[in-house]
Amino acid sequence: MAKEHVLDPSPQTVHWGYIGGPQRPALTVDPGDSLTLRSVSGDPADPVPEDWISEPLKTIHAEVRDKGPGVHILTGPVWVNGAEPGDTLAVTIGPIRPTAPYGFNYMGPTSGLFREEPEVAETAVIAYDEERQNGFLGRIKVPLRPFFGIVGVAPPESWGRISSVIPGRYGGNMDNKELIEGTTLYLPVLRDGALFYAGDGHGAQGDGEVNVTAIETSLEGRFEFGLIKGTGQRWPYAKRGSLLISMGFDEDLTAALKDSVRQMMELLEDGYGFSAMEAYRVCSLAADFRITQVVNGVKGVHGMLDTSVIAEEGA
Repeated sequence: MAKEHVLDPSPQTVHWGYIGGPQRPALTVDPGDSLTLRSVSGDPADPVPEDWISEPLKTIHAEVRDKGPGVHILTGPVWVNGAEPGDTLAVTIGPIRPTAPYGFNYMGPTSGLFREEPEVAETAVIAYDEERQNGFLGRIKVPLRPFFGIVGVAPPESWGRISSVIPGRYGGNMDNKELIEGTTLYLPVLRDGALFYAGDGHGAQGDGEVNVTAIETSLEGRFEFGLIKGTGQRWPYAKRGSLLISMGFDEDLTAALKDSVRQMMELLEDGYGFSAMEAYRVCSLAADFRITQVVNGVKGVHGMLDTSVIAEEGA
């Protein structure tokens, strides 16, 4: 029988600034199980009322000393029984909500699209309304559309620890604003147990995330785990209803675009029976390819195709 699990952030259940390497699972689940996972973002010194700072955030900052080269506090990893390299972990995303009454946006020297232009670091606090539906910054009212900027599995153990900043085959810091409630993310399993994790909560983000951050915030999200054996999948992709979402990653933006288009073509070939050139034409006629982010070293492009344009054979 499927079980419901809860994983709260604590010094024992998070890893800070890295993914991969030797890791002890924070939780073990079976395929079909569901997980309510909570993440933290921010700093106890954030310039907000004291009661806005959660106890887990204070404790993690006070006690965690083992940190990687990145900046993200990730909850997990979660061992999925039966997951082996060559499988696919299908993660269906349920409701997501901010658990803090605020978020923040950072920009500074040597980061973001205009790396040389911010001469000093600036952090803006974005307060939420009581229902946490909107964020407010000066004259700007931003509707919240929460998602986890980082969702992924562990890279192969031979890679050792790698920075939490860089996305890849394992997912990770994809910063894909389409990974919202109702979406199923398909991740290639690269290590026994998959070792799932999530964090880098975003209250809202524009495609590109051009100044290096979104509305960074603490989140609670629900995930349901499915396991598809022996797929040989190599890169992440996602579905939401009739929407098919391909993904490409590369340091070169054009190469990331090509990867995203190629993956969309392959999904159309494998799932809908198109030839390669037919799929290529569909991509040009009906798919949108958007810049996911340009600030993580490895850039991202995601393709979006509403497959309702495809008629069933014989129709």
